Amino acid sequence: MIRTFFTLFLAAILTIGFAQKKPKINQAEAALKKRDYAEAKSIVDAAIAHEKTKEDPITWFVRGQVYAALDTANNEPGALETSLQAFDKALELDPDQKKINSIDLATGTVTNVDSKKQGYYAYYFNRASNSYNSENFMDAADCFETAFYIMPSDTNAILYAATAAYYAQDDEKANKNYTKAYEAGSRDMNVFLQLYNYELKKENFDAALDIIKKGRETYPDDIDLMKYEVNLHIQMEKTEEARKSIEKAIEAEPENTDLLFTLGVLKEESGDKEGALDTYNEALKADPNHFNSLFNLGVISYNEVSSFVKEQGSLNYYPGKPRPDPKEKKRYEELQTAIDETLRETLPIWEKLYTLNNSDINVLQTLQYIYKALKKTEQYNKISSELDAALEAE
Repeated sequence: MIRTFFTLFLAAILTIGFAQKKPKINQAEAALKKRDYAEAKSIVDAAIAHEKTKEDPITWFVRGQVYAALDTANNEPGALETSLQAFDKALELDPDQKKINSIDLATGTVTNVDSKKQGYYAYYFNRASNSYNSENFMDAADCFETAFYIMPSDTNAILYAATAAYYAQDDEKANKNYTKAYEAGSRDMNVFLQLYNYELKKENFDAALDIIKKGRETYPDDIDLMKYEVNLHIQMEKTEEARKSIEKAIEAEPENTDLLFTLGVLKEESGDKEGALDTYNEALKADPNHFNSLFNLGVISYNEVSSFVKEQGSLNYYPGKPRPDPKEKKRYEELQTAIDETLRETLPIWEKLYTLNNSDINVLQTLQYIYKALKKTEQYNKISSELDAALEAE
């Protein structure tokens, strides 16, 4: 009985002694070199729980390497995160990497947390590049994302992830990665443009405008960003903001006919007809053949004719009316004079438009009306034939 108890007591002592045996990290490193990842994992998992090794930076440094291998070689779930956490813990215990750091005297190669993470990063970056070159864009995006996760200071990786996702036609993933790139400090023009286009497609105009404003903080003189801001203000019906944006853009590019034309339209829509005329003429000084500015000038004068004709129609008079009211007759004749004068003034504009585009239906119809009103029979017949042909071709 006594002997049995002694035997059991001895077994318990041996068991406890075995349980407390200090894990040997060098054995984990040897197993890692032999690619015996299961053995290496078993040792480092035990080491982070053992009193004598859990605060040793080398324990965590080796654990980071083991789990990196489990990730890249075995694709083990969670290994990536565990590896990076282990590397971070090693740096926490040895900030200057005095204990972790080693140098191969033959090659001068330095081995520490930085070099191992750089190698880990390179693995995913190279894999991503190969996938991208093979047009496997989704795998490229995933691997570039992982490279950035490992080395978040390299914004190129997340930019490439965004580009790969874009080519994979995954707009959500692309937008997420462009956002990450911006948050990580990238101010690449393409980041702003892609984020802007994403929000614009969804008609999130406020978000798109916010992105453009951020872009202009980085690129204050970029004319394209100015134009995008103008267009957004117009789409959002923020006329005054749009006008200020255009005027700012014109300061940077004073002979940009499209900007001048747009400013003219805004002035016209706000009731500033004289200002619109001046702005359209500025555009035509920069480019005498600017069709849109010339067309709107013609429309303004044509609309004057229409208002005169409308007033004529409201009068209680027509040519040859018996016993007309003298005042009505006088006003009718004044309006007819104004109509004829305005038509003669606007005719050169519409004839110039015709030389720029002789198939434009609006131009042909307007010229037909003017020639008829001014009794230019030959020109009227010619333009009428061309208008008929154009309408048949539609």
